[in-house]
Amino acid sequence: MEYLKTLADRAGLSGSWESWDLQYRVLAVMLGLLAVHFMLRRLGPAVVRILRPLLFLVLVLVALFALYPSATCSIEFLSKLPILCAH
Repeated sequence: MEYLKTLADRAGLSGSWESWDLQYRVLAVMLGLLAVHFMLRRLGPAVVRILRPLLFLVLVLVALFALYPSATCSIEFLSKLPILCAH
């Protein structure tokens, strides 16, 4: 771990994000995006499969709100959502 800290100090990466050189910032952003891309490709289908019932319920609630907004806001647990039912 000390070796990694020494390397970071030599590259000037031990300070805040603003103190990093532009090339290191671009490299960090690109590596982060690449890691997210691979995680989404690997985990995306499994997560969608697991969350399919929840996604269906959310879709039904959005459709119900689009058709009957006042009736949807009369449901107790939905009336507590400030985004959905702003008074």
